[in-house]
Amino acid sequence: MKARIWLLLVAGGLGACGGGNTIEPPANLVSFDETLAIREVWSASVGEGSERLRLGLAPATDGRLLFAGAQDGTATAFNLTNGELVWSRETGSRLAAGPGVGGGIVVFGTTDGTLLALDAATGEPVWQEDVGSEVLAAPVVDDDGVAFRSVDGRLTTLAVEDGSELWTIVQSLPVLTLRGNSSPIVIGENVIAGFDNGRVGNYDMEFGQSNWEIQLASPVGRSEIDRLVDVGVDLEVFGNDVYAATFQGRAAAVDLTSGAVLWERDFSSFTGIGVDIQNVYVTSDVSSVVALNRRNGNEVWRQEALRLRDVTAASRFRDTVVVADYEGYVHFLSASDGRFVGRHRVGSGQITAQPLALGPLLFVQSEDGTLAALEIVDRSS
Repeated sequence: MKARIWLLLVAGGLGACGGGNTIEPPANLVSFDETLAIREVWSASVGEGSERLRLGLAPATDGRLLFAGAQDGTATAFNLTNGELVWSRETGSRLAAGPGVGGGIVVFGTTDGTLLALDAATGEPVWQEDVGSEVLAAPVVDDDGVAFRSVDGRLTTLAVEDGSELWTIVQSLPVLTLRGNSSPIVIGENVIAGFDNGRVGNYDMEFGQSNWEIQLASPVGRSEIDRLVDVGVDLEVFGNDVYAATFQGRAAAVDLTSGAVLWERDFSSFTGIGVDIQNVYVTSDVSSVVALNRRNGNEVWRQEALRLRDVTAASRFRDTVVVADYEGYVHFLSASDGRFVGRHRVGSGQITAQPLALGPLLFVQSEDGTLAALEIVDRSS
């Protein structure tokens, strides 16, 4: 059986000081001139907290409703603008990832290796499929299928209508891997996925045939921890470019059609990537937030004041780049130079999921079960 280690333990080890058993503590929050006012538009509870289990639970939307799930098995749908509860469903399963939304259904992965599909309008069960292994990254749903990664190294696609398996691809697993997987991305007829062995691939959505596969990072070192190169970071696609990062490996841009590497930089990340027309925003394994030029990978700016605060992947929101941390603080950085411009706390638990930016609102889910919608307001209002 393959071993999976907690990301937080890895981060703590990387932050160790040189002598004895002293571990470097997370950075204290710095004071700054808050030039932005952040307002909580609404908040709600989505169920019981997950006690820092680093599950792949994050809000998702179909453009009309906001869907969320909790470890205790509660699945919910809210009105996007005012947070009014539309439906709530006790699934009877321990939810670990999702939801994925599309094709009129909402799909969650569970800790016992099951995919659950609910009707997006009502929350009524549509189908349930045993997939044989824990799912720790949100499934991706479109009209052609439900694509998901499981911790046994598989990329699988199921039929939207009934959950029957369409195809599966198996990648080799290292002896030791990080806890968590990256979600695949579906672009047209392509599904792009990263794996625990450092590979990234593009596959035909209908039949699962490989369009290309590349080794983004190769294991190096004597110990199994040294050789960790998981693509545990969610990929991003902008235009015809795929952006990816690995733990103890690289951040890179890859051509979507050919798989040719456009640029690569030594980098280590286990959280995620944000992207806009100018930059790629990557959170490092010690919680530095780094902006890289999208065209060539050159560093634009770096914010290191959140060191070891277990910071999430970054999201571009209006004129800011937003990340959240282990104490539930949401940090707003200037997109132009990375300086702090605003801060707001959501709930009392850790935030591990990348904030979701949608129009004028930013949605954040805390591991204590709090779901909040935030907005940037004029200080004079």
